[in-house]
Amino acid sequence: MNSQFYEFWGNFLTHVAQGQKQIEDMSVWMKQGFAGADDLAALFRQCYGLDAPDGVQDKQAWQKAVAEFQNTFAQFAAQWGWVPQAEHQQVLEKCAALEKQVQAQQNTVQQLRGLLAQKGLGPTELLQHMQGALKEQSDQFQAFMKSIHSAFNGKP
Repeated sequence: MNSQFYEFWGNFLTHVAQGQKQIEDMSVWMKQGFAGADDLAALFRQCYGLDAPDGVQDKQAWQKAVAEFQNTFAQFAAQWGWVPQAEHQQVLEKCAALEKQVQAQQNTVQQLRGLLAQKGLGPTELLQHMQGALKEQSDQFQAFMKSIHSAFNGKP
């Protein structure tokens, strides 16, 4: 990480101790591409050596400093487990979509269970049907075995 990054944050946090406004300005300032919020821009120029004595800024130097800051900030944020707001928003949207899908599937399952119950094929009815089928097969098997036994014993 670069030293200007830490210098910026050290000075920023010192200023934060003097007032709450800087915290609110920080988010707006970063979203605007480091423009506006004159106090923060001046602090940024000072820490990154962008204070031009004649007041003319080198656009390439500014863009390079902003890119370095953003890259270092991303590394710093990753070390703390922070997630970019856009990525967080994507996860929230995906979660909401999955919750809708789960709700739709639960509704479908309820409708199917209702249809099965109307046709007498609910879980209880299905179990009774299977027990009846097994009993019928068992009875048929017993009758078959009796007929085979009778055939071998010579009884009609």
